[in-house]
Amino acid sequence: MENKNKKKFVGKSGKVPHRKRKFKKDSGPPKKLLKKGDEEEKPQSISKKFVKGQLRTGKASVKQFKNKKQPEKFAKKRKLDDGEEGGSNSKKPKRNDIQKKRKELKKTRQLHDRSNYDIIIKSKQIWENMRRKKCEKETRERLMDELQELVRGKIKSLTFAHDSTRVIQCLIQYGNEKQRREIFEELKDSLVEMSKSKYSRNIVKKFLMYGSNTCSKLIFALYKKMAFKNFLSSAVVEYAYNEKAVLEQRNMLSEELYGNTFQVYKTPVVPTLDKVLEAHPEKREAILDEMKQILTPMAQKESVIKHSLIHKVFLDFFMFAIPKQRSEMIEAIREAVIYLAHTHDGARVAMHCLWHGTPK
Repeated sequence: MENKNKKKFVGKSGKVPHRKRKFKKDSGPPKKLLKKGDEEEKPQSISKKFVKGQLRTGKASVKQFKNKKQPEKFAKKRKLDDGEEGGSNSKKPKRNDIQKKRKELKKTRQLHDRSNYDIIIKSKQIWENMRRKKCEKETRERLMDELQELVRGKIKSLTFAHDSTRVIQCLIQYGNEKQRREIFEELKDSLVEMSKSKYSRNIVKKFLMYGSNTCSKLIFALYKKMAFKNFLSSAVVEYAYNEKAVLEQRNMLSEELYGNTFQVYKTPVVPTLDKVLEAHPEKREAILDEMKQILTPMAQKESVIKHSLIHKVFLDFFMFAIPKQRSEMIEAIREAVIYLAHTHDGARVAMHCLWHGTPK
């Protein structure tokens, strides 16, 4: 009864709204499948909410979502990359093969110079037996004679290689005085060049260590060659100055840094810097200016400024320089003073810098 009395809801148009019908599978014609060409012709509708979302930061653009083939492209690229990596791994040579090729190249290069290759191989074999501590004295003398005969006339070509230079060093160390003199006579014209080489400079040091008669000749050969300007040869000059040179030879090595004007006015009567300045006071400024020009570039080289020979010349300059020259030199070497303080003369140079320098 209550259902009959209830009123039905009527819309503005006066019609009663229909109820929602259930979906039937058989109702309506079947939908047509669209092809790829049809999809591209019809414009795709994009909701406003979706487009507004793209304006926010951190969102992807609409074009990325339109391109449906993008994941396939990425997959293809990954496959190609994987294939290329696999190919590169398969083509990459092994470490053992690389080492074999290097050894073959080394042998072919050595075989091109047949004159020295055979000599180096034989001399190294003799050297291996001769340099051992267990080698007896008689056996070593026999091997020394054999090695001397093998390298005679070709020592200069063997001194600049890293392996054959060790053979010549051993020959100087264990050889007698006659053998050392013969080697020195063969190398005396190229001693300065050897002192500037990385490997052959050790041969020059061996002459200074073991050659009693050749030591003075070697120091004279290094005189007036500006060998201390090179960081390799400066170590050889420093060793000769500290260990083997006498007072006269020390003065001779340091005179090279005093300049040409000093060499002109130096005589057997006035051989040192203080006596030359005392005899010719009008040339004081000219001599010290030349010294300043020679010493200033050396302050920029850390390997050269550490040597005691350089410290001695710096001290001579500060003792006789006028105030203007002294202040200019302090300004030039103020950053290198720390490398001077480990020797007696260098410490005195550092004290002069503190005494006459500015607070800065």
